Amino acid sequence: MLTEFLIALQFLTIIRVKKELPFDETAFGRSGTFFPLIGLLIGALVWSADWLLQPLLPTTLLSLFLVGLLTVFSRGFHLDGVADSVEGLFGSTGPQRSLAILKESRLGTFGTLALFFVLALKIRALDILDGGFRDIALLFGPMLGRWACVVMAYSSRPARRAGLGSVFVNGVQFREFGLASLIALGILFTSIEIVGIVLVIPLGGLIISFTLYCNKRLGGTTGDTLGAVGELIETATFCLLAVLAALAGTAMP
Repeated sequence: MLTEFLIALQFLTIIRVKKELPFDETAFGRSGTFFPLIGLLIGALVWSADWLLQPLLPTTLLSLFLVGLLTVFSRGFHLDGVADSVEGLFGSTGPQRSLAILKESRLGTFGTLALFFVLALKIRALDILDGGFRDIALLFGPMLGRWACVVMAYSSRPARRAGLGSVFVNGVQFREFGLASLIALGILFTSIEIVGIVLVIPLGGLIISFTLYCNKRLGGTTGDTLGAVGELIETATFCLLAVLAALAGTAMP
């Protein structure tokens, strides 16, 4: 289990513990069990930075810094997936051409706009959030985003025969899906109860909808779309909590 944890840690973050780790289909798939824990670790690091810097930085500047930290800790993996997925899914009508675009490293207009939109949403959402809702977003947004990757991998099929996405999708079985869901939802519901339920229902709908769309457009999922769903859910978590915070503020006398 330690090996699978380290695979997840080194794959999802900039942290390097061991130079050589097994990276076959079975080991990589089993590492999905720990994806939510790695997301929680990233969230805890960013939350700690927020706690330390709140007295020193204005809110908007701090929000910008925190979103930058999230990107650095995750090596920009999910943002790269967003840009490539948008280019592939909306830059062509045929599945083969879309897959070819996904393999290209060139950043086009659609991808640039998508990155700007996602980053702006996260920064603005953190600006709006304050108190407990801000803490929830920073701690659990990254966790739910990494959990979404496992859910999509289990409920989809690889769009290509080769590549990291194919290896991960083939390796994630019910065991990994079940344990990752138990960890993520158990932590969420234990910590924030009703708010957790309010979050999971729309987020689950987003994961399912995006997975079905990728299956229809691409014939399955790729490494880029797995990264994209993680970023989509993390950003949606921030935005949903910002809406809940606004509603809670409106309801106060």
